[in-house]
Amino acid sequence: MRIRVTTRADLYEKRKQEHIEHGYRIEDERPIPVNGLCSFIAIRELPVSDTVDELVAQAINGGRGSHRDW
Repeated sequence: MRIRVTTRADLYEKRKQEHIEHGYRIEDERPIPVNGLCSFIAIRELPVSDTVDELVAQAINGGRGSHRDW
């Protein structure tokens, strides 16, 4: 997942730290304010196994509810 985070200059470091604590990697930092706003890109890699497991579960469940709905 990749998101651009834009925040007020006075909250920049706090927002960056929050994203790091939640497992995001920070890239493309723009700490110098433009019109009072700074930004960075927060990236979190999802493990391939989680993605595959989720797709298999959706295929088995038909994308809705549990297999008990069959």
